[in-house]
Amino acid sequence: MKQNPDVVVIGGGHAGIEASLASARMGLSTTLITLDALKIGEMSCNPSIGGVGKGQLVKELDALGGEMGRAADATGIQFKRLNSKKGSAVQSSRCQSDKKLYARYMQSTIAAQPHLEVLEAEVKAILTTSGQISGIRVAVKGESEWRTLPTRAVVVTSGTFMKALMHCGNDKSAGGRFGEKASVGLSDSLRELGFTIQRLKTGTPPRLLAGSIDFSQMTVHPGDDPPRLFSFWNTEIKLPQVDCWLTYSNQETHDAIRKDLHRSPLYSGEIRGIGPRYCPSIEDKVVKFPDKPRHVLFFEPEGLDSDWIYPNGISTSLPADVQEAFVKTLPGCQNVRFARYGYAVEYDCIDPRQLSHTFEAKHVPGLFLAGQVNGTSGYEEAAIQGLLAGINAALKVKGEPPFTVSRAESYLGVLVDDLTSMELVEPYRMFTSRAEFRLSLREDNADLRLTPYGRVLGLIGDAEMARFERRQELIARGKETLAATVCKPSPAIDAVLVANGALALAQPTFYAQLLRRPEVGLSDLLTVAPPGFLGDLDPDTAETLEIEVKYAGYIELQRQEIARLAKMSRLAIPETMDYREIAGLSFELKEKLIRQKPATLADISSIPGVTPAAMTAVLFHIRQRGGARVA
Repeated sequence: MKQNPDVVVIGGGHAGIEASLASARMGLSTTLITLDALKIGEMSCNPSIGGVGKGQLVKELDALGGEMGRAADATGIQFKRLNSKKGSAVQSSRCQSDKKLYARYMQSTIAAQPHLEVLEAEVKAILTTSGQISGIRVAVKGESEWRTLPTRAVVVTSGTFMKALMHCGNDKSAGGRFGEKASVGLSDSLRELGFTIQRLKTGTPPRLLAGSIDFSQMTVHPGDDPPRLFSFWNTEIKLPQVDCWLTYSNQETHDAIRKDLHRSPLYSGEIRGIGPRYCPSIEDKVVKFPDKPRHVLFFEPEGLDSDWIYPNGISTSLPADVQEAFVKTLPGCQNVRFARYGYAVEYDCIDPRQLSHTFEAKHVPGLFLAGQVNGTSGYEEAAIQGLLAGINAALKVKGEPPFTVSRAESYLGVLVDDLTSMELVEPYRMFTSRAEFRLSLREDNADLRLTPYGRVLGLIGDAEMARFERRQELIARGKETLAATVCKPSPAIDAVLVANGALALAQPTFYAQLLRRPEVGLSDLLTVAPPGFLGDLDPDTAETLEIEVKYAGYIELQRQEIARLAKMSRLAIPETMDYREIAGLSFELKEKLIRQKPATLADISSIPGVTPAAMTAVLFHIRQRGGARVA
């Protein structure tokens, strides 16, 4: 065990895994501290990766050199592209993973990583010297005395474990996950360091035994065939693919919940933490949407060799007997048996506005925080935060400039901007709607946007870079070929066009112009193009090429807007700025600006409540007083 690691990562969840791997792969001696090494990579809730907005985060993490996308491909048992009938900007990948195999994959990856060690211990205090991180104090498993571990950077990724309290009806127990104890001292240590501590809540549904469910009363919900990979880096999907099942709650279900609603800790006052708006409990759904006769539910297997079913959509903290009653009203569940009852978890987190865009604490140099401790929900949001925090912890120790990305070039940038500027009122979840430039921030082009950064950081190897450069070359050459090659009218091309509901070709037309017709796809054109027209395109590269050509005009407009905003956002705010003098700003917004002291227009634009009109008013005020300069 290395006594003085360069970086210490606290927590073995998704954020901790990505943080510790990033730091170690950048050559820093790293220690990952967890309460139980056998729980590293454990999926506390649904064993799935991705989803709307979340899939984009996984692809970006993968493009930068993270591990989650590879793990998803290695352990996925059902893959789906969500929103596949909508525009490419909002299409997102999701996979159901084998719960046990996912954790085993991550534990093996960490065990094989040079420069990385695992220590089973509970962190009791974070130590500073002259205001900077100098070490941690831990209670090591099996040792009677606390140990001090000197280090130069600490990444806190404590998940839902800080002072965590689990609720199932009136039954309460300390713990951040079923069968695992809470972390007690860490929250107090962060408070002593000056952090504002808040209380949030999450929850999980019961687990049901598949052998006791009549799935013939539900609708089969298969995955995509063929499945689409998450990772850009030559992974394979080797596991057998399985079905999930779709069903709905009903009036009898809702009546059973209403009957005992007073026994829910959510409504009895026992739970005070704020839960996620976009993943509410079933009792919340029944109360907040009383006119809705049913709610959609997905029954998803937890693994190939597991009899446990995850009933997605009925997260609850109602007592066990009430759970039994309402679940048995669901189609196919009349004789259901429970493997585990659902429960809610309350836990401490910090106000992430106390962090910089690198996830380093503004007032404690060398201390980084990532994941649910920052008030987010979900594995994907946690993992990419962990990657960014781990990268910047390593750069801090090396004495190198920090790494950040903007919201104009990544969902990661959107996430960072939002967390470090928005008031935390509920667990934060990523959606495509949060990204203003989502047409440019698609899943398919995450590598084109971010892989060069991963290479510079040392997280992308030679083989991956060669694969990336080959893909870049194919896309660039394909664009040139489509723009320069003429398609002449012929019975073959007319047959393709008419079959797709498009007009026949009246005159010679460049292939790129044909592809911009909404009814025409690249695969249609390749059926009539000369052999080898675009070279050997794999499906993912063909998809990116088609989108880039078909929506070239819209993408170019968005690029121009990004450039305009980038130029404007670099405008520095004069230190003497008095927002009280600016006409057109609300009193509330003036108070926010005075309190937060933004350094640039970019900082102002990320503050909730700032409208384009408010930005214009600030810009006009600065220019009127001759204080405009680029930061």
